[in-house]
Amino acid sequence: MVDRNSPVPIYYQLKLHFKQQMESDVLRPGDRLPTEMELCELYDVSRAPVRQALTELAREGFLYRRAGQGTFVARGVSKRLERQTDIHVLTHYDVFWLGSMESAVHAWNLRHPDREVKLRVTMCSRGDFHRQLRRSVAQGEAPDIAPMDYVWIADYARSGYIAPLDKLDNQWAQELIKSLETPVALNNTVDGQLYGVPVQADVSGLWYRRDWFEAESATPPETWDDWLTIIDHFALPEVQQRYNNQYAVVFPVGAAAGEALLNLLIPFFWTAGAQMINGADALKLDDPAIYTALQFLRQITMQRRACLPPNMVNFNWWDLTVHLAKGMTPMTLGGTYEWPRIQDESDWAEEEDATAHLGFIPAPRPTLTAPQAMSLGGTSWAILQQSPEGELCAEILKQVSTPEALQAYCEEHLQIAPHRAINANLSSGGHPWLKQIIPFLELARPRPFLSNYLQASLFLQNMLQEILWEDAPIEETVQRTTQALALLM
Repeated sequence: MVDRNSPVPIYYQLKLHFKQQMESDVLRPGDRLPTEMELCELYDVSRAPVRQALTELAREGFLYRRAGQGTFVARGVSKRLERQTDIHVLTHYDVFWLGSMESAVHAWNLRHPDREVKLRVTMCSRGDFHRQLRRSVAQGEAPDIAPMDYVWIADYARSGYIAPLDKLDNQWAQELIKSLETPVALNNTVDGQLYGVPVQADVSGLWYRRDWFEAESATPPETWDDWLTIIDHFALPEVQQRYNNQYAVVFPVGAAAGEALLNLLIPFFWTAGAQMINGADALKLDDPAIYTALQFLRQITMQRRACLPPNMVNFNWWDLTVHLAKGMTPMTLGGTYEWPRIQDESDWAEEEDATAHLGFIPAPRPTLTAPQAMSLGGTSWAILQQSPEGELCAEILKQVSTPEALQAYCEEHLQIAPHRAINANLSSGGHPWLKQIIPFLELARPRPFLSNYLQASLFLQNMLQEILWEDAPIEETVQRTTQALALLM
């Protein structure tokens, strides 16, 4: 039942499986579920995803627990599902953020038994998400709500796909803007109006095996030269034999990784001094700093190809941290959002174990005098203009965005919050991992804020693959991409 090659997190596959069993009466009200350990053995998974699935189902009212007796199916689940109002959500397979919506719906239903809501979720790949969303809008069958990467907001807002929250509830929208971290507010506001309700924020950087580095008396790399040195060290046969790692480093180099390719590599351009945007708010690629960064990255992808997975160009974004979690590499570029996936794929049963084994730092920079930079990312919920349930959707999103709900969500999934006050709370008394990553938000920069970002990103992904993996001439390829982007603009 569990598909380990799927981008859908293991815990969510389990969650859907149990829900389907309840809806089809395979699991009936009052039935006792197997213990967590029995479920681990049954589905051949670690304890973390089993625990997460059961916790969320209990929080949403599908299960209940009795101390010393076990976990049971709640009464009346099937009948309750039949009479609820559908809210259609179109989402890509990266569904960690769906938990925030499901919790909000449960809270709404408890307070409004006369107007209960049921989420009807359609999932697709990230590559198909935009096609499916645009097609459904064109056919007049748009979903009610969809998750948006911060960099998608401007495109969909200016194209008229998503509704400004100010028009649904101006007071709520204005209060929300004031409470958001400044870069988060910038990425969710278009032409002075708020369009997205952010669930979390994240930053890009370098994941590394803290325990391996400590055993080797190695310092996490701060500069480009440091990184090359540590890559060469972990490529030594005697070192690989000690840790049984197959590769010295893993990171995205091909268009198969999608937006992660640009998200994770753009800090190398910034730290080299590239601005990326010219005075006309257009992408500026023909820049010596960009050439410098690409030449450095090619020292890894071309000169150290033997240190890398031979099929790395075909890696999807979710393949990167799996290699780290499975002990196949000591380092990978990635984002803070990947903590839950690493836990799912690793053998570390407790968060304390993961914290002891893992480290996360900004991507290396050219020199110690160069500024550090991390790419800002995050997921927001947006309401489609065509939704006939726009006001009801706004009420659900109000619940998603309450400080209590967001803090609980970010604590549970160990994510940076989009709100200043919540991050202050999490930094002062939260998990040690949150204390480590929340200050990185000060180093985070938004990717280029373009109305046609989706199309521009595809050109940049192809450019990076050609240069970094196919050994295309740097300046010629950059200039050709610049010309193509000029036509797009």
